[in-house]
Amino acid sequence: MTQAPKVTRRRFLEIGSGITLVAAAGLLWRANERGVFAEPTGEAYEPWSMWQAPGYANTPLALVAAGILASNPHNTQPWIFRVSATRIDILADTRRHLGTFDPYLREMHVGLGCAVENMVLAAAANGFSAEVAFAPGSLLDIAGRDGQVLAATLRLSPSSAAADPLYDAIPRRHTDRNPYDHSRPLAADAFAGVADEDGVRMWLFDGSAARDRLGAAIIEATEEIVADEQMIEDSHDWFRDGPDEIAREKSGLALDTAGLSPALLAAAKFLPALPAEQSHGAWLNQTRDTHVPTAALLGLIATRDRYDRPQALAAGRLWQRLHLTGAAVGISMHPLNQPVETIDRELQLEREAKSEVRLASITGDESWQPTFVFRAGYPTRQVRLSARRGVKEVTV
Repeated sequence: MTQAPKVTRRRFLEIGSGITLVAAAGLLWRANERGVFAEPTGEAYEPWSMWQAPGYANTPLALVAAGILASNPHNTQPWIFRVSATRIDILADTRRHLGTFDPYLREMHVGLGCAVENMVLAAAANGFSAEVAFAPGSLLDIAGRDGQVLAATLRLSPSSAAADPLYDAIPRRHTDRNPYDHSRPLAADAFAGVADEDGVRMWLFDGSAARDRLGAAIIEATEEIVADEQMIEDSHDWFRDGPDEIAREKSGLALDTAGLSPALLAAAKFLPALPAEQSHGAWLNQTRDTHVPTAALLGLIATRDRYDRPQALAAGRLWQRLHLTGAAVGISMHPLNQPVETIDRELQLEREAKSEVRLASITGDESWQPTFVFRAGYPTRQVRLSARRGVKEVTV
């Protein structure tokens, strides 16, 4: 009969130490693979440092390099740029849409308007004058398209005009989903220098009852979105799980920019991605417990017709200029557009327009239709970069 091997205390400790080392090595490998301890790096983040590359200077590509750093919904980057020596066409790439989150491509066009504003600012800095022409028509007529649709054209001519000071703020503008410093008030006149555009108007609320009603509308709309299975699935399609997906897609939402605390961010990166229902439940908690209550200022942008294409693009230009103005003086900003997304969804489903009524009660003027809602305040954490597709990938 074979005698079982005797396990001494020393041998037991050796085995235990080996298992611990193997487990630790596995954990370190997982942490490295998921980028737990690293700042986002790689080709997906190079557009932020390459936007003024010498090869672009004083050429139309310098405008594109600025345009791709613009604010846009869910970081979908829904643009293609058709470039010649004297003209740039900005095309809406309707394949990069948000589905039920943006059924009429309204937010897509707001994002395209943001790109136009960056490009106009870059024009003067690179020796051009840029005349902007928006494509006419209604968003209701192009909803459901699956291809590229002309949104705007920049006609370029030589110019010696001085660059706008906001040009230098382009790479400093980032969406900040972190808590804001609520102990530092931010008066509505902080953005007094940003003028309304023709057919576009802005409201800012910094402590009034209307501010509380807008905060409540944001939370209520978020609750409705989270209860809508199709909306959260369409949103979740743009979440990127880990460095490999980010490197491949160079777009979408990532944990690094989700506004999590450093400890929670490390844990979330280490663990498998949450399913859509749970991740959006966490988003609701952030909206209710952090985004709305820590905002020093809530605001909205409205147009006469939110589904008019030129007005949607003009609203985007105003939002981008507003965001750059904040970035230039150290003010953080973050879209909270849920109350308008539920307006779109109610229209799509032919439901009672509860969301429309909610916002009209805040503005007190039904002749203006809100199309963009946001918050502002002073930052509490450094904001990480979002991934971006490079100039060559979006230019034809």
